[in-house]
Amino acid sequence: MNSLDYQHIFHEIKNTVTLINSSAQLLNTKCPQLDTEPYWNNIKHEITYLKNMVLEISQSGSTEQLQKEFLDVNSLLEDICRLMKDTYSDLQWNLQLDQHLPFINADHIKLKQAILNLLKNSAEAESKYITITTKTENTGIQLIITDCGGGIPLALEDKVFELFTTSKEHGTGLGLAIARQIIKSHQGTLILNNHPGEGCTFTITLPVL
Repeated sequence: MNSLDYQHIFHEIKNTVTLINSSAQLLNTKCPQLDTEPYWNNIKHEITYLKNMVLEISQSGSTEQLQKEFLDVNSLLEDICRLMKDTYSDLQWNLQLDQHLPFINADHIKLKQAILNLLKNSAEAESKYITITTKTENTGIQLIITDCGGGIPLALEDKVFELFTTSKEHGTGLGLAIARQIIKSHQGTLILNNHPGEGCTFTITLPVL
């Protein structure tokens, strides 16, 4: 099956999920008493799950072909943080950026999506702050994201980058898996340092090409 086949299938799935969601919202408006039915709550939960899954897949795109360009990671992070501050205004955002960080050769859109996935994971873990650090490391650069959201349950720690692994009520289990795939496609690495009860640190290492 080629990429066009996958795109067609995904398009059909997306349209179907959108139709189901719209119909459910209309039905709920006309019949508000449905909110008292436990089966209806299950249906809404599953629709939310499908919506989130479709959104994450559509935003990630394919990592098979990268549109690389010379990229200032510090500027990218500043732009991302401005966006995240609007969405998560209660969080404290700390930027500790190496002002001598070299440019890298990367796909701007896909790398942005990988970073957003990691930041959303930290923000939705009820962390009070998120610290983002950049520094030069040997022949590459490092981007370090630290939060205080309580860490990842030990039972999930070894599977956190696997598809559909999540501890969140409406989580899809795709965000971290997609982030690692994108970083890997850039010949980089994504490592988790988990501190249960305290928080997480995600370290991205990317080569300077």
